[in-house]
Amino acid sequence: MSRSTMESAGSLIAFHLSVPYGLGTVSEEDVYEILKHGTLAGIRSPAKDVLAFLFHENSPTSILKAVGECGGSLENVQELYEEIRGMSFPPAPEWEKMTR
Repeated sequence: MSRSTMESAGSLIAFHLSVPYGLGTVSEEDVYEILKHGTLAGIRSPAKDVLAFLFHENSPTSILKAVGECGGSLENVQELYEEIRGMSFPPAPEWEKMTR
């Protein structure tokens, strides 16, 4: 990815999540889609499976920056977090600390 592509939080999150699985596994658009709509629904696998680690692999600051970039809301992101927790993922301590 070029430097200009990596300037958004959405791009950085997608890149970070994709590295272990192959670049492009998760796209910036995938990140924005789940943050804006508050759900993993509609995202294809394997991106959907990798995005389930969003709150464990990224800081709340990065996530909230990406939310601002895509016009999402904290309420929708919290719904996404609860959806992921419902998939038997453990709590993400940094996220939980930030939302209390």
